[in-house]
Amino acid sequence: MKMKTLETTAINRFEDRYRHELKYYIGIVSFGDYQVLSGAFTRAMQVDPHSNEQKQYWIRSLYFDTPENDDYYEKVSGIFRRKKIRLRIYDVDQPDAKIEIKNRVRNLVFKETAILPREDAMELINGNKEVLLKSDDPTLNNVYYYMSKDLYRPVVLVDYEREAYVLPSEYIRITFDKNIRGSGVDFDLFSHAVHMTPAFDEETIVMEVKFKEFLPEWIRSILNIYMGEPHPISKYCFSRIGHFR
Repeated sequence: MKMKTLETTAINRFEDRYRHELKYYIGIVSFGDYQVLSGAFTRAMQVDPHSNEQKQYWIRSLYFDTPENDDYYEKVSGIFRRKKIRLRIYDVDQPDAKIEIKNRVRNLVFKETAILPREDAMELINGNKEVLLKSDDPTLNNVYYYMSKDLYRPVVLVDYEREAYVLPSEYIRITFDKNIRGSGVDFDLFSHAVHMTPAFDEETIVMEVKFKEFLPEWIRSILNIYMGEPHPISKYCFSRIGHFR
């Protein structure tokens, strides 16, 4: 009986960490809609506290995949249960990197996250997965398992600027990702001088809506009016086009 209670608690905690994630594509023709949406969210929500004076911040992610590009093809094939493994930074001069396994089941997302020192992140990029065994962190253990079993290696570096709005009390986050670009040949995560190529047209923006339980009616109304149905957009997949190896 006690064991069943512990198992149930563990399952509930796991489920509690999932969130809904909806994605929308804002192209050149609908760029005016972005301006309307950005203005509305500026008035009704909080600007992410990490933002600069332009209400945005920079993100770089290095994605890993198998030699057969399993994660890429699971995404483009629409497999409901899938994952991505990536390193992420917000400043090339920072002393560490965040490593994530982004799990998705339909529109539900769950991230397993850990921090790697800068030197360990570079070792991992260069193929030394043993640095993941320096701690008993469960995320690092899981990444090590996947990389050992399926031979994950770096495949594309992705940069973009993010404009983000939050409602912390309701666990709601809305983001606009701009100037999305990638490199499939240079994986130097901390470099100031990586040559990138655009993943989308210059004016294209990817909008993401993330929430825990539900969206307020006023947000749903705005999305219905301006955005319609969400789309299965992947910055990772678009950035990989032309960079397969």
